[in-house]
Amino acid sequence: MEHEKLWTRTFIVLMGVNFCSALSFYLTMVKITEFAMDTYGVTHSIGGLMITAYVISALLTRLFFGGRIDSWGVKRSLAIGTSINAISMLLYLVPMSFPALMAVRIIHGFAFAIMSGSAAAGAALVIPRERYGEGIGYFSMMQALATGVGPFVAILLTNLFNSYVGMFACAAAIAVIAVLSLFLLEIPHAVKDEEPELPETGGAQHMHVKRGISSLIQLSVVPLASILFLCYLGYSGILSFVTLYAEERGLSDAVSLYFVIYAIVILISRPPVGRRVDRTGENSIIYWCFASLTIGLIILALAFNGPLLLLSAAFVGFGIGATQSIVQAVIARDTPQNELGKANSTFFMSMDLGSGIGPIIIGAIIPFIGYSGSYIVLAFCAAFAAVVYHFAHGKRQG
Repeated sequence: MEHEKLWTRTFIVLMGVNFCSALSFYLTMVKITEFAMDTYGVTHSIGGLMITAYVISALLTRLFFGGRIDSWGVKRSLAIGTSINAISMLLYLVPMSFPALMAVRIIHGFAFAIMSGSAAAGAALVIPRERYGEGIGYFSMMQALATGVGPFVAILLTNLFNSYVGMFACAAAIAVIAVLSLFLLEIPHAVKDEEPELPETGGAQHMHVKRGISSLIQLSVVPLASILFLCYLGYSGILSFVTLYAEERGLSDAVSLYFVIYAIVILISRPPVGRRVDRTGENSIIYWCFASLTIGLIILALAFNGPLLLLSAAFVGFGIGATQSIVQAVIARDTPQNELGKANSTFFMSMDLGSGIGPIIIGAIIPFIGYSGSYIVLAFCAAFAAVVYHFAHGKRQG
């Protein structure tokens, strides 16, 4: 039957939009600080505001606009996100002042948050429920692919043209492709779950209106989202400091392949992990994911040669990649369709928080315990995530 198909045109286009949004993100992320320093002569800490402004903008957008995706509708939200993203990408090519560049980064963060949240909500609407694990695995795999392709292409283009124009032009072209692809989308409307009728009092009809924090985030998602927060604390420590750590240990040649190995392992592992979740449930695999991430961080802390460093990338890739995919699939499966936008925004918000707070915390403790000690601390965070998962969700699944 039609509704049981996974590889529909809409699902494939949504995967493409997700890949484009993530690729444009990693294309600009890896070089934006260097661009600010070279172009405006700012210090490293001031240049780092390019990343901070983007993350804070995306985080606030998910908090205050995540629920709007449900009321706007997925296709309209995608149109808003992809269009503003394309405009912001084109603006990078225009000479401007440093404050203006900061403003563009804020606009870019807003667009990325709307675009990624609405694409995830759309995927949850078109994937058959009995294949959520597999479908979300393939969908989120595009982001993993972008983590390897984006930095590689950005470095290649800046070296090829000896400037940043090629990188920004490539990102802008990708953003425009995402906008044009929306003409191929036919996304079904979310079906609102039926609520029990309330008794009338004096002829007045009562309506349940969510107020306060529940109007901004999906509270039912918070326990699972906190697990992603702990895991991405660990990943942010790798993303921010692994190159400096490798230089300290004389492993600079090997570290250039770290994120390539990381991305390859995610690409290989996500489809079978998703199928296993659909067949036997999330508990059958997710504890192995926490163990893999913990082991990967311990190996990284003890790495004294290139092969050990790359072995860490394989364990971390499986641990982070599979955990993210599983949690996203469970959220999509257990959330009412008319609240998927807010639920996915809460999901992404947890990763933004972990990625944003992690470098600050880890950077503060490195002077006292060093890189190796910091990665051991992060390994304990990964192990603690397994404990949180068990009490928040796992023990109810049997």
